Amino acid sequence: MKCVTDFKRARQPEQIEQRRQDILRAAAALMADKGFDQVSLNAIAREAGVAKSNVYRYFEGREEIFLTLLRQDWDQWLLQMEQDIAHLEGSGDVEAFSVLIAESIAGSPRMCQLVSVLATVLEQNLSEQALLTFKTESMQLGLRMMSGVQRVLPDLAAEDLMQLGHTIIALIAGLWPLGNPPLAVQKVMARPELAPFQIQFQPALQMALNLMLKGASKA
Repeated sequence: MKCVTDFKRARQPEQIEQRRQDILRAAAALMADKGFDQVSLNAIAREAGVAKSNVYRYFEGREEIFLTLLRQDWDQWLLQMEQDIAHLEGSGDVEAFSVLIAESIAGSPRMCQLVSVLATVLEQNLSEQALLTFKTESMQLGLRMMSGVQRVLPDLAAEDLMQLGHTIIALIAGLWPLGNPPLAVQKVMARPELAPFQIQFQPALQMALNLMLKGASKA
């Protein structure tokens, strides 16, 4: 269903925000239906019921649209994570924490897919100001994530927390495409002799988090 508002051109702040949300919903719907790689700016404009030229009134381009969705996904994931870890607060239980985080991250597939193309696609072709805005907001989200880690694992050194955050992002970016390959790769990897090379995202992420956090706890 196309996202068509009842005004031709957004002029008031609430109209501008409505048009931005129309465009974001259109991009999200197309990504869910076709996959990230198949979603063009033209398709987003058509789905949102606006001319492609009008999309540039609200976003610099396709990359900024999906960066905005990624920020929204991060925020929603953090809100859920902050609630989920309440029963582990102060426990120092690395294994339970790794299970919880891996499960919650795997439960946010759009976030994972967008993280996997963050450096190679989404951060390309953007102005310095758009990148600065994204990085500044990402830093705030990262600090929230590290605060959650510290609530559960209070013995971790404060200076290691941000590096741990970078590593978690890198793990998602690397493991997601390996665990969710294209259909042709899936068919090849389904062969019994290739079983040792098959990767399942959530268990692989859980193991990596467990090892990383245990290593950091001993440092």
